[in-house]
Amino acid sequence: MDKLQMLIEALRSGGEEKRRLAVVGLRDYPLDQVLDSLFLALGDTSWRVRKEAVDIIVVAAEGEKGDFLQEELVKMLHSQDNAGLRNSAVESLEKLGGKATRILCLHVADEDHEVRKFIIDIMGNIGDPAFVPALINALDDPDANARAAAAENLGKIGDERALPELLETLAKNDVLLKFTILEAVGRIGQPVPVSAIAPLANDNLLKKAVYDCLGAIGDLDAIPLLLDGLKDRLKKARGAAATGLAALRKRISSPFAEEVLLGGLQGLKGTPHVEELISSFNDAEGGVKEALALILGLIGDERAAKPLLLGCNDDVLRRLCLQALKRIGNAAAASLLEVFTSADDDQRSFIIYLCGELGCREAVPLLTEGMLDLNPQLRAVSVKAAGKTGLAVFVNEVAHLLEDPEQEVRSDAVEALYRLAETDRQSVARIAGKLACSDLAEKRRSAAILSTALADTEKLSLLVKDEDATVRKAAVNSLATLKSAACTGHLVMALVDEDPDVRIAAAGALGDVGSEEAVEPLLLALQDEDPWVQCAVLKSLGTLKSEAALPAIFQLFEVADAGLVLLAALDAVAKIGGEKSAALVEKALDNPDEEVVKAAIGILSQDGDGWVYTYREKLLCHAHWDVRSTFIKTMVSRLGEKSFPYLRQALQTETDELVKGQIVELMERVL
Repeated sequence: MDKLQMLIEALRSGGEEKRRLAVVGLRDYPLDQVLDSLFLALGDTSWRVRKEAVDIIVVAAEGEKGDFLQEELVKMLHSQDNAGLRNSAVESLEKLGGKATRILCLHVADEDHEVRKFIIDIMGNIGDPAFVPALINALDDPDANARAAAAENLGKIGDERALPELLETLAKNDVLLKFTILEAVGRIGQPVPVSAIAPLANDNLLKKAVYDCLGAIGDLDAIPLLLDGLKDRLKKARGAAATGLAALRKRISSPFAEEVLLGGLQGLKGTPHVEELISSFNDAEGGVKEALALILGLIGDERAAKPLLLGCNDDVLRRLCLQALKRIGNAAAASLLEVFTSADDDQRSFIIYLCGELGCREAVPLLTEGMLDLNPQLRAVSVKAAGKTGLAVFVNEVAHLLEDPEQEVRSDAVEALYRLAETDRQSVARIAGKLACSDLAEKRRSAAILSTALADTEKLSLLVKDEDATVRKAAVNSLATLKSAACTGHLVMALVDEDPDVRIAAAGALGDVGSEEAVEPLLLALQDEDPWVQCAVLKSLGTLKSEAALPAIFQLFEVADAGLVLLAALDAVAKIGGEKSAALVEKALDNPDEEVVKAAIGILSQDGDGWVYTYREKLLCHAHWDVRSTFIKTMVSRLGEKSFPYLRQALQTETDELVKGQIVELMERVL
C-alpha cells in the first residue's frame, strides 16, 4: 500500500489526531488525487479535522479549479444530515471572500430556502458591497427567514444604497422583517426621515426596535417620539426610549438640541411618569440602567434621589448616579439628608460628597459630625466637602484634622484649608503660621501649600531655606504656582540647593515664572552634575525662548553623555527656533544615539523639505534600522510620490525585512 492510500485509509480511522494528520499529509498530493478525500474530511465529526480540510480547499478554490470547487461547496450547503459539512462549506466560502462573489450571487435564488439563507448570511459575513443588489432582491424572498436574513446582512454591510428599499419594505405585513429592518437601518447609521419609522412605534412588538433605531439615526425630530416612549406603560419600551435619548444626545450635542431635550425631560418633573421611570431604573441592568440614570438626572425630580443613591453602590454606575444627583441639586441633597442616619457608611459618604459639591448649608451639622467619625473614609470625604462649601465656619474643625492619624485625611484637610483661605484668609494664615513653626516636616510642607493660597511669598522665602529637603521642594513648587517675578530671587537661590530634587523643582519653576532674569542663573545651572537637573534647566530655557541660551546649549550638546540630556537640548533649541537652532538639530543627525537622531528627524520634519534631500543618503544607510524606518516615514509624508525613486533605491540595499515591508506598504498607501 503506497503512502497516499495509507492517508486515505487513515481518514476513516477512529483516532481524531490520526485523521487530522492524514488531512495535513494530503497537502503534498495533486488536488485531483485527493479531492474526494478532502470532501470527506470537510464532513468529519471533529472540527480540528474539518479545519485542516477547509484550509486546503480555500487555497485550491483560489486557483484554476476555483469555479468548480465553489460550486461543490454550494452543493454541500444542501446537506441535511451533516451539519459539520455545511459548516465547513460556509467557512470555506466566507474565507474566499470577494473571490466567491460570482458564485454566491448566482445561487442566492437557490430552490432550497435554507440554502438561500446560508448564502445570504455568508454574503453578510464577507461584507462586500458588491452583494448589496442581490441582498436587496432577497428582501422579496418567499421565505420569511431568508427575507429577515437579507435585511440583517444589509445592515452588517452598512451600505446606504440599501436604505430606500429597506424603508419601502417596512410596509410589508411581516413583524420579524420590520424588526430586522429597524436594526439594519440603525447599523447603517445614516439619517432617514423619522416619519418613515414613527408609525411602527404603535406596535408593542416593535417599540423597542423603533427607539433603538431612532437613537442611532434620529435627529431633533426624533426627540418628541422618544419622550413619549418614556411614558410608555411597557417597562422595556421605557428603557429603550431612555437608551435612545441617551444615544441621540451624545450624537447631536448642539446647544439647541440640548435645550429641546432638557425642555421635554423637565416637563416630566412632578408627573407620575417619573415613578414609572424609577421602577424601570430599579429593575434595569447594563446600558439601560446607565441611560435611565442619565435621564432621571436630566428630569431633575427629587424622587429619584434615593434610587440613585443606591445606584452609587455599583462601581460602573457610580459616576453617572452622582452626576445625576448633582443635576437634581439641593432638592436631592435635602431628600438624602432625611435618610442619612439609616444609611450605611458608603452611602453616607456619597451623601456628604454630594452636599460638598452643591455647597449645601443644611449639611453643616452632618459635615462637622462626619469629620469626627471613627471611619477614616467618612472623615476624608467630610473634610473635602467642608472645603468645597467655602463656609468659614468649618475652618477650626478642618484644622483639627491636621492631626488625624490617617495620611489621606491630613492631606484632604490641607486641601480644604486651601479652599477656605478664599473666605477666611486671616484664620488660614494663622494656621499656616503655626504649621510653619512645627517640628514636623509634613506640617511645614502643609504650610508651604497653604502659603500658595495666601500668596504669602514672605513665608515661602523662609521655607525655601528649611532644613528638610521635602519642605524646600514644596516651597519651590508653591512659588512656581504663584508665577510672580518677585519669586525669582528665591528660586535662583534654590538652584544651588544640596538636594537634586529641589534643584530640579527650582529649574522648572523658573521656566513657569517666565522672567528674563532667570536666563543667566539657568545657564550656570546647565553645569550641574545631575543630568535630571540639566534636563529641567533645558526645558525652562526652551520655555523662555532666549536666543542668548543657544551657545551654552550647543556647548552642553558637545560634552553631554546622557541621551536624556541630548534629547532635552534638542527640544529646547526647537522651541527657541531660528537658523542657529536648526544647525544644531542637523548636527544631531550624526549622533551615535539612535533616539537622538530620531528626535532630530522629528524636529526637522516640521520645517521644510530641503534637509530631506541633503541627508537622504546618510539616513537611508544609517546603521540602525529604527532610524532608517523613521526617516522613510518622514520622507514619504514630506515628499509623497517624489520619494518613490529613493524608496525603490532603498529597497535594493535594505537588509531588514520589517523596513522593506514598510517601504512597500507606504508606496502602496500613497498610490
